Amino acid sequence: MKLVFINNARLCSGAEEHLIDLGHWLTTAGVRLSFAVREKSVFADRLGEESFSFTPCFSRTGGKIASIVRLARMFVSEQPDIISVNREHNIYPTWLASLLARPFLKRRPKMVMVFHTPTGRRYPILRSFDGTIATSRFTASSFMKANPRLPKMSAVIHYGIQLPPAPKVVKSEPDRPRQFFKDRGFPLIGMVGELWKNQEELIPITQLLIKEFPSLCVAIVGGEGQANFSQLRDRIASCGLERNFELVPRIPRSSIPDVFYDFDLSVSTHRNEGFGIVHIESLASGTPVVAYRAGGLVEILEKGGSILVDGGPAEFAQAVGQLLRNHEERNRKSADGRRVAEAGFSIEAMGRKHFEFYRAIVEETRA
Repeated sequence: MKLVFINNARLCSGAEEHLIDLGHWLTTAGVRLSFAVREKSVFADRLGEESFSFTPCFSRTGGKIASIVRLARMFVSEQPDIISVNREHNIYPTWLASLLARPFLKRRPKMVMVFHTPTGRRYPILRSFDGTIATSRFTASSFMKANPRLPKMSAVIHYGIQLPPAPKVVKSEPDRPRQFFKDRGFPLIGMVGELWKNQEELIPITQLLIKEFPSLCVAIVGGEGQANFSQLRDRIASCGLERNFELVPRIPRSSIPDVFYDFDLSVSTHRNEGFGIVHIESLASGTPVVAYRAGGLVEILEKGGSILVDGGPAEFAQAVGQLLRNHEERNRKSADGRRVAEAGFSIEAMGRKHFEFYRAIVEETRA
């Protein structure tokens, strides 16, 4: 089976890291895999680091028409069995490129759309696709409302990760030395993710928590550079909370285990998360999660290792405080979270489900 992943992301966020993990698993299963990506992107650089085959089809040079032509040339060169589109705004360019390439293809490639975010936009062209995948039930329900006539081959397949080693016993000790935030101690909570995920709500939450935990540190990890934090930093300063926050730009994925080792709790104030790989990574690292009961992350966190919050900042701060003051409960949730990650969110489980889905589409054609 030959598969092409389409993703023109400029950066390399959770969806792109997922494709890298999935790509490695599919390759070991015998799939011949290549990527169509944006020229000179962070994602292209990451694929190069991971030794994947990729073609820079998307660029500013020549605009959308040139990108469609490049995609068509790639399809003729690769002769894929399946084309998997992993960014919504790539649906129409990919479909047009497949039509342009069709006279030069040995067989019509099967078209699959993978939805990573719950945008809920309408795409009439999806009716001509052969399959759809959503990364959560929440995301699936969003696009199904706008696109009621989807292909019969549709599935929800959650993200999975390469599970790190089980947390060491020292992880349960509040006064343990930190590995990334070396100048910080207990309590340290944090949120990892892009800076459009409602991180500003951590400010009123922190104002409530420092009454009981004056040395609390809230780490916000994500974004492209310090300039991205300017507005958030100004709001933190206006509240006199500079000593209570650490703002860290995007870090290498290899540093994520150290970050979650340091956190006593992970938090998420995002209410529209499609899924969130960082939440699996947190649970697998033995770090409980406090999040709002909203979005695709609920499908992970409702299984254990977390507190799901109904309400706003006051209720959120109450849940965080509950776990910070109760070390035994926090440690129980740490163990529960690791079990949740092991039971349902391994890269093996994710890879096998994707492979079976793509194989079923190919075999249906042959039948």
